[in-house]
Amino acid sequence: MKKVFFATFFVLVFFAACSNNGGKDDIYGGFEDVDEEPSETTDKDHEAVERPDDAPRPGGGGNESGNPSGSTGSQDDEDAVSDEDSELENDAENNDADENGNDGDTNEKPDENHEGDDGIYALEPDVGSCTSGIPSDSEKLKVLNRLNYIRSIHKLKPVQYNDAYDEMTGECALVIAANKKLDHEPDSSWKCYSNVAYDGCYSSNISLAMTTNYDTCQIDSATIIDGFLTEENEVPPTTLGHRRWFIDPWLKSIAFGRADYSDGAGHFVLGSAVRVINRDDADDQQDISDSSIKFVAYPFENYPAELYNDNVMMSFTVIFDKFAKFNNGTGINFASATIAIIDSENKTMKVKNIEFDTDGYGVPNNLRWYAEGIKPNVKYNVTVSNIMINNNPEFYQYWFELK
Repeated sequence: MKKVFFATFFVLVFFAACSNNGGKDDIYGGFEDVDEEPSETTDKDHEAVERPDDAPRPGGGGNESGNPSGSTGSQDDEDAVSDEDSELENDAENNDADENGNDGDTNEKPDENHEGDDGIYALEPDVGSCTSGIPSDSEKLKVLNRLNYIRSIHKLKPVQYNDAYDEMTGECALVIAANKKLDHEPDSSWKCYSNVAYDGCYSSNISLAMTTNYDTCQIDSATIIDGFLTEENEVPPTTLGHRRWFIDPWLKSIAFGRADYSDGAGHFVLGSAVRVINRDDADDQQDISDSSIKFVAYPFENYPAELYNDNVMMSFTVIFDKFAKFNNGTGINFASATIAIIDSENKTMKVKNIEFDTDGYGVPNNLRWYAEGIKPNVKYNVTVSNIMINNNPEFYQYWFELK
């Protein structure tokens, strides 16, 4: 388990994500031919909604591995989560695409003063008595809106919130906070351990934050989402597992848990978990068979500047079979792939440390790299070439601009 340090205001942040090497079942069946035309982005399935918040740059990131030069390593994750009876509503999920693939009304930006907030918890956690908590509806909505805002930029369907998993994520967050350590498979030696906590940690992206100079309740839950997306300061080898779960086209629902307290030794501690995996219900995935997306790239089009800097990897996932998720991990080869990034003045940006895998961390395949000299408010055109799909070379084109 890789643990990654990030310091802001003396905050110690760890993140851990799971993998899914064993779930390569044919979930929907069928196969779709790959287009021979260059795959420019024309998808209008789910247009970007208005940015719901102005969250500060997050800290942290870190998880797994995969490297064309031979570096290896992995963690554990699996497949998307469930929801049918969520009591929590989100405007983004109600913006169903019309027959042309266009969404309805976009989300309005929430009040920056957070009027109507009902605090962080509906049920306060108590680490001393090993009692887990439940976030308030407004806190859940912050997390859900932030994730769905990011997914909308990628033209992905919004996820739902599933209250049924609140206990799991709450118990997981509790054991992380109580033990000040991360593991997707905590055992009975851990303080506040329970089987429910184990299931929650096994099924979630998890994080730990510790600080000495302010209460962790000042940490906005939405920034936890951002930290998982950036994977900032992750120690190689890398797989960007957290990000891949969050921008997995098949992800259908999430649940969120957090637990914070003062340990009596001058430290404030925050454990958190976002459930993204449902091992038991293969049907609990988005049906993307009607989508026109051919890839998921990060960053993409008009992208929040706080989610990218020189320490953040760019990434690219090919979606060539929308009917069977894990078919996208077979018949694909990135070994000869090349990446070209051109700015608005036709300058070629330096690309380095290219890595890839088809190991199934959230999405079945992933190509990733660092780029130098990327600046806000500049449009960059990206061409990814020589990706072999069933022995046929494919190339893809898209653009991004940090806003």
